[in-house]
Amino acid sequence: MASRLLTFFLGFSRIIPSGVLSRFGWVRKNLAKASIRTGFQPYMGMTFFVSIITGVAAFITSIPILNLFNIKSPSLYPFAGLITLLSFFSSFGICLVYPVYVAYSRGTNIDSNLPVIANFMSVLASAGMPPEAIFRSLARVGKEFFIDKEASAIIGDVDLLGMDLNTALKKAAERAPSRQFGRMVDGVITTSLMGGDLAGFLREEAEKFRREKMIMMRHFIDNLGIIAETYITFMVAAPLMLIVMLSVMAFIGGGITLGNLSVNVIMDLLTFVLLPTGVLVMILAVEAMSPQK
Repeated sequence: MASRLLTFFLGFSRIIPSGVLSRFGWVRKNLAKASIRTGFQPYMGMTFFVSIITGVAAFITSIPILNLFNIKSPSLYPFAGLITLLSFFSSFGICLVYPVYVAYSRGTNIDSNLPVIANFMSVLASAGMPPEAIFRSLARVGKEFFIDKEASAIIGDVDLLGMDLNTALKKAAERAPSRQFGRMVDGVITTSLMGGDLAGFLREEAEKFRREKMIMMRHFIDNLGIIAETYITFMVAAPLMLIVMLSVMAFIGGGITLGNLSVNVIMDLLTFVLLPTGVLVMILAVEAMSPQK
């Protein structure tokens, strides 16, 4: 089924003018970095096809929905056309951004595990294992470090495509979602070609990555303290003060309002809308700042 879909999307991509496809050459690089095993042309064919289907479906469903709101001609079709365009471009944008997101996520996971990856490789190098055997071992256990696809691609280039190891490593460095891992692979190539101490190089890299991770953790803890203070100020102290003030105003009565809203409505909005929204924003901020495990 999957192969039939890929064949269909490949055929659909041939309908798209080559000049249009050439504008999305950056997608090819992101597909490689994200380790998405789909060719550039089938992926772009899928992107255009799904976006067109989404736009058509949005146009068909928008007309009865707009009729429910008593929107009649001549305003009906312009509104439906606007919804169609928004649906098309939203779907198109999501398909284009997806490889970027996957590549960024993989790169972040690899960066967080680089001290362990470099230590693992340095131990094997210290035991006298050649570089090719080191990457074969890394491919077998790399799933624990989120590096299995990159290491497997290196071995696949050597075994299936007949590349020498250095050429395969150069390709891996170019398509690596983590720049730091790419630089370490370049260092492995240089050290191997110059006959240097590979184990010593990898130990130095592991120590460098460990120091960088410690600095990142200190920054995270400092920022977490700032967020904690902000949370206490705006999500605990300020709401309590406002609730007390509004309760007193409601107790006094006399038709006190703020704008067109009564005191009771404002308290309901504060309790059931503003506070949960503020807490959700704080949670998302901490989640975005948290380093990967």
